[in-house]
Amino acid sequence: MRVKITSALGALAAVAMVAGAAGTAEAGAAKSSPVRAAHLPNCGADYFIPCKKAPWYLYLRDGRWVKFPAAARYATEADGTRADEVEDDPAPFEVSGDGGTIAYVRARDGRVVVERWPGGKATVLPAYGKGVGTKYVDLFLSPDGRRLLVGFAEAAKPRAPMVVDVATGRTVRTLPATDVPKGFGADGDEVLATRAKDDNTIEVLAYPLDGGPVADTPPQEVVSRDSEFVLAADGHTLLVRPPTAGKQPERVRAYDLLARAWAGKGRPIKATQGMSSLAWGPGGRLELRRVIGSDEELRRTTRVYALDPATGATKQVDKYTIRAGVPK
Repeated sequence: MRVKITSALGALAAVAMVAGAAGTAEAGAAKSSPVRAAHLPNCGADYFIPCKKAPWYLYLRDGRWVKFPAAARYATEADGTRADEVEDDPAPFEVSGDGGTIAYVRARDGRVVVERWPGGKATVLPAYGKGVGTKYVDLFLSPDGRRLLVGFAEAAKPRAPMVVDVATGRTVRTLPATDVPKGFGADGDEVLATRAKDDNTIEVLAYPLDGGPVADTPPQEVVSRDSEFVLAADGHTLLVRPPTAGKQPERVRAYDLLARAWAGKGRPIKATQGMSSLAWGPGGRLELRRVIGSDEELRRTTRVYALDPATGATKQVDKYTIRAGVPK
């Protein structure tokens, strides 16, 4: 599942762990190294305003920053004009869970490009923002980078989310236009989405890419404010981090979409506090990612933990800090 953080520190899209990224002559010349994040520097203090002429950067596992000027900096409105330079308006950029694939909007023509890092094959896809605006385009890569899910959740004109095979550029499945895509399951063979019902409730759905039956929840069974959930490789088990109250510890709990029932009790998560999210890392590893920092401090520190959903045990596998301004 994608992790996207936009703050006074800049646009930080999709934290990743292993393998690499690519796109320009400079990037291609870099040694292979994991991509932790794609970062667009911000010079707007409490508001997101990209630093003048500063391109996107790839932040590598070895601590290096690599410029990535091929990617569009600004999102667009439906008519093609530049979106406002505030809050969530950088162009979309995504990194796969294994760190080896990136997806971005190409600056020169608005086409979406998916490629391996470093120097891998690039697949050029349509300009999905045409008539919609890239401000309303969401990109989700499967953890292994084989597939891309394109969503249009907040567009004024409903448009069906689609799943694209990265190697061929072929659309392998579309979802109902009313669904909000949330990302891929652990092995990339299913996609997760939510659907708003007429009674103001929400249900969760898992779509197999082989055309199999859809697994879903009764409305509002696992969805509540601030809850996080990801889909396991079996295509029907949700791993859920329910919201907490007061000093209660965070928990992880499994829900079976086919049985429409909780599978066991919640397990306390053993890790430090901070803004957190669940995601799939390399090799189907469930990860808890905690971000600590503030706009006033002008820096954010990310800690990545491997999380055992059966016990709640965690092990830190990465830690890094991204500061405000243009990387040096």
